[in-house]
Amino acid sequence: MNRLLLSLLLIVFFSCASRDDDITSQSNNNISKPKGLFSSSFGNESALDNNQIKGSLIRVTWSDIEPSEGNYDFSIIEQFLVSIKSRNLKWSLGVIAGGDSPNWLIDSYGVDYFEIMGFDNTLKRIPKIWDTRANEKLALLAQALANTYKNDEDLVLVYVPQMTANGIEGHFNGVSTTELTNAGFTADKWVESVKETANIFANAFSNKAIAVEVHDIMDDTSIPNRIMTDLWNDSALNHRVGAAIWWISGKITYQPNLINALNSFQGDIYAQAIGRSDQTERFEDNDYTTIFSQAQTMGVRYVELWEYEFVYNTFPTEFENFNNYTSTTFE
Repeated sequence: MNRLLLSLLLIVFFSCASRDDDITSQSNNNISKPKGLFSSSFGNESALDNNQIKGSLIRVTWSDIEPSEGNYDFSIIEQFLVSIKSRNLKWSLGVIAGGDSPNWLIDSYGVDYFEIMGFDNTLKRIPKIWDTRANEKLALLAQALANTYKNDEDLVLVYVPQMTANGIEGHFNGVSTTELTNAGFTADKWVESVKETANIFANAFSNKAIAVEVHDIMDDTSIPNRIMTDLWNDSALNHRVGAAIWWISGKITYQPNLINALNSFQGDIYAQAIGRSDQTERFEDNDYTTIFSQAQTMGVRYVELWEYEFVYNTFPTEFENFNNYTSTTFE
């Protein structure tokens, strides 16, 4: 199926699907965007009892929620929601694709792929997002998820799945430029395909804030910068698709050009701390709290901390101060 035909089908598909939906407005006034501190996970449920937590991210793999083609199983999401709903918290959704895409996508549906070595020294098959068949199936997944969760007022952010090393973050750390080029990767293919995936999820979840995680790719800041600025400036998306950085650390030496681009970015920025506060070397001047000052400098409205911080209530004053900042700064 060529890209033009896919685009036409998506327009018809989502237009028809939205007619029976009570929440279809694209007006920014009807979008409740998250702000403040969320947990990036909660294997330890006591993290959700911290009085400064606003909600939590729920992460699931595509392979777990669509184990066979067209058969969706959201029971993992539902299990997590029990803990969140019982505490009247908000939640964000992150579906992990990349090497955690279901095997049937490649083995029976035939999406093209390339192989990389993961950080755990296991070989990963990465579907090529520029193979239009990948986004065809992501469109069906997005609609199935939206049919179930679009009208949940507690769902406040949906991440765009990516065909990358870890399936959400927009990077191939540890994979050489030569390997990517040999796989057929080009900047234009990547930018257009990621934007297409973002549009798919934004159209399915037409009443939710959407985030695309950005990293330099092949040491090139222009690639993520094109993605985030094009999506933010797309009038059809009405300023709902923001940029996410799952690597905020207080440092300006990691991806400095992308940090500069984000400082100039006019759209919403969502962040996740790069690590736990006891991993002091990961933060500027070995000081975890620099992430909060950096977040304010960059205009970040929402930060996910690792659950460790909430379980041990590591920096209660800083948590409260950041929540107060976002409450008074962002709608």
